[in-house]
Amino acid sequence: MVSSHDSALESFKEALRKAKRALRPPPTIDLPEWADTYRHLSSSSGAFAGQWKTSRVECARGPMMAVTEPGVGTITCMTCTQLLKTSLLENVIGFYAHLDPCPMLLTQPKDGAVSSFSKERITPMVKVTPVLREIMQESRTRVSDDTLIFKRFPGGFLAMASAGSPTNLAMRAIRVTLLDEIDKYETTKEGDPVLLAEERTSTFRSNSLKIRTCSPTLEDTSRIYHSFLEGDQRLPYVACPHCDHLQHLKFFSHVQWHTDEHHIHYPETAAIYCEKCGEPWTEQQRLTIATTEGSIKYMQTRPFVHCDIKQDPAKERLWCWDEERKVGYAYCKVCGELAVSNAHASFTVSKLYSPFTSVVEIAEKWIRCKSDVEQKQTFYNTVLGAPFKAQISKNLNISALISRCELYQAEVPRGGVVLTAGIDVQSSGRFEVEVTAWGREEESWSVDYKVITGDLDTSAPWNALDEYLKRGWKHELGMPMYIMSACIDSGGHNVQAVYVFAQQRASRNIWAIKGASDKGNQWSPIWPLAKIEKWRPHGTKPIIIGANSAKEAVRSKLAIEEIGPGYCHFPLGRAENWFEQLLSERLVVERRGAELVRMWRLPAGRANEALDCRGYAYAALHGLYNVRQFDLDRQVAMFLTYEASKGKKHEAEAPATKVHQNKWIDE
Repeated sequence: MVSSHDSALESFKEALRKAKRALRPPPTIDLPEWADTYRHLSSSSGAFAGQWKTSRVECARGPMMAVTEPGVGTITCMTCTQLLKTSLLENVIGFYAHLDPCPMLLTQPKDGAVSSFSKERITPMVKVTPVLREIMQESRTRVSDDTLIFKRFPGGFLAMASAGSPTNLAMRAIRVTLLDEIDKYETTKEGDPVLLAEERTSTFRSNSLKIRTCSPTLEDTSRIYHSFLEGDQRLPYVACPHCDHLQHLKFFSHVQWHTDEHHIHYPETAAIYCEKCGEPWTEQQRLTIATTEGSIKYMQTRPFVHCDIKQDPAKERLWCWDEERKVGYAYCKVCGELAVSNAHASFTVSKLYSPFTSVVEIAEKWIRCKSDVEQKQTFYNTVLGAPFKAQISKNLNISALISRCELYQAEVPRGGVVLTAGIDVQSSGRFEVEVTAWGREEESWSVDYKVITGDLDTSAPWNALDEYLKRGWKHELGMPMYIMSACIDSGGHNVQAVYVFAQQRASRNIWAIKGASDKGNQWSPIWPLAKIEKWRPHGTKPIIIGANSAKEAVRSKLAIEEIGPGYCHFPLGRAENWFEQLLSERLVVERRGAELVRMWRLPAGRANEALDCRGYAYAALHGLYNVRQFDLDRQVAMFLTYEASKGKKHEAEAPATKVHQNKWIDE
């Protein structure tokens, strides 16, 4: 039988052991060494299970080394998706809990993400890693507002909170802050969640650590991008397997593939080519680099002024490699002193350094999305780990667009292979309609712009609109073409009439649409649905399109000056007022609290019907992609085959593309 005295003594000894553990000196090993020695992976958390090995994803070594690098107080990781961000956060948590216990705070954009991270990442890591299982409690407690998950260990704790809960962000003194997906944080009435969370480290001024991670979004408003620029801008360099030249891999500079005389791409031939010797790398050579310890070297590339001279380390290759800390420090070419502070170590890396994605797969993704602004942004952000800057920032003027007007040889020029229409409904009593022809890689031709007037409470204007949408348009190759899809705006005063009109013509791909009520920088996609729901006789709902995204895509295409992919053609005789409407709105960046927000502004007294119609016509094309699995490249190939095989002398034999009969040219 154990006496109360013995029990008290044992409790005292356990408390003493915990106190000694908490007071032990800081660790002498770096984070990769800790992870390689102690970290284990759960089969439920990824493709690998068992002992962690940093070289398996070698590009993570640089950011991990920065955690214990003397002088570093802030780390920014602006990277592609599914590569190193989550593993970095997990390893930092395990490292500090085991060897340097302290108060830590991890934030996610939403409450659901907090719970998911705890369940899917932290709990499995603790269960399979013996040194963590021993010290971190398996149970978890929640604070009263049920937004914070809390894990205690001797000498410290890990608090996990939503960035949208300012009370939780400000309630404790924190030494290590881990801020994940910061571009998705919404500014609260208390201010910027990033600043609010990091303010908690002020008590630990001498040994605090702030880590920010995210894939970037838009160049003008991305938090992670601006954080990267504030840091020392470390880029990953690798040596060519043929000539040993050290280079930072960039997709548009280093990756090449074959194209034929018809501009058909063959992504299966894609490979990295050395910028110096020009030799291609095999995929095995790239994978060897991506998984070999020491093969990826991060170098400071932030430009600086020293000895009264502006210097660019990336251009002049001014680096002193520190083998112990695994970083290339930039130095002044005049005096030789280190010239860029490492207090804020910022990193970026693309999937060219990933062992999980091939160069061919990356090239295939680019070819699929390069003509679509929305998908192109996704490629930049998630594959390249780079912010996206749309071409719409370029100033466009009416005279430049009018100068493009050309004489079409037929109603639909030779390059057009599919017709769509965008219809704006004005409550004052008119429809405005643009018919647009689309060709290879979304090169476009404005075929016609029609204004139909009448009392919209009567059937006459609706019948006139219907006849207009059913009419045929003569193609330059001789055959008639028909409108394959149309989007009609339902956001005005004639909502029910628009619903009925579209419902009765659903088989002709005439869709009632409404612009999404986007707030902030997370704009809705141009077309949200994989398929159209069946039309219901009562309570018919419109398709919610990303009108902001569509306008951005239109303006980006208008900025293209060379005939080819995305270029916009206009017919001779188009009214100047139409071009004024096309350029009527301005994309501006405005500050809302601590957050920069992009929005479209229509100056007072200006009309924008032409811009709306073109946006709706573009949305109609996306409707075909998503609803009908329409393949624009295939349609182009069919037209080329027809032209080559029959020529103009067989115009009468050309197939019709009457969409309301569901007969496309390839049928």
